[in-house]
Amino acid sequence: MADTEELAKGYTARNDTQYGAGTFLIQKLGINPGMRVLDVGCGPGNLTAHLAEIVGDEGSVVGIDPSKERVALAIQRRTARLSFHEGIAEDLSRFPESSFDVVFVNSTLHWVQDQPRAIKEFARVLRPGGRLGISGGSGDYTTAQETIKANVLGREPYRQYQEEFPPRFLKQEELERLLQEANMFDTTFFINKIVKKTKDADEMIDWLDTSSSGKTYGGTPLDLRPRAREEMKAEWNKMKTERGIQMEMELLVTVAFKS
Repeated sequence: MADTEELAKGYTARNDTQYGAGTFLIQKLGINPGMRVLDVGCGPGNLTAHLAEIVGDEGSVVGIDPSKERVALAIQRRTARLSFHEGIAEDLSRFPESSFDVVFVNSTLHWVQDQPRAIKEFARVLRPGGRLGISGGSGDYTTAQETIKANVLGREPYRQYQEEFPPRFLKQEELERLLQEANMFDTTFFINKIVKKTKDADEMIDWLDTSSSGKTYGGTPLDLRPRAREEMKAEWNKMKTERGIQMEMELLVTVAFKS
């Protein structure tokens, strides 16, 4: 299922978790005024606009995202030092080599189909000594969302519909190898432990839907998705307490430098 305007607008209203993860990554990267920054997977651009405020009038920020619906929202934030383009992480050919001081990749890499190629592209557009920052789910940690999705979609009739491009969360050792192959070194890893809180199962699933552009249900056809949602709600409700639902997450945060 492709992204929609409704999902894009919903993400704009619900992406506080990703925004918080992004500000954690910004702190680790040490972004300063005057820097040139590329935000890969910029979505509706609210975090990209924050980056533009940090680099100031002497710097510049470019956001790129494969969703035309989210880029359309981001463009409304455009300024002299802030621009947006539709595109994918694996093909940054619109940018010359050594174009940026920082490549910023937040809550994005697990959706990239060709991760090795994308990381090589990140390195190519960085200047020597430039820094790459990545934050996202860790292949070394399984969230409740992954468990519930696998549980429900492993049942009939959903199991017969394979997801074409499921998210792939890299383990730390996998990511370190890909960075070395792309000539990215002096890598530091951090674990950002967070808790996603929602008042109920519907709010949790709405967040997952807008965050994934509707991929919460994998390859399930549209007519079966309401049924799948109800089964997922039943699983989420098993976690509900008087404080609502709380999902623990461990984000793998990476900072690497180009040699």
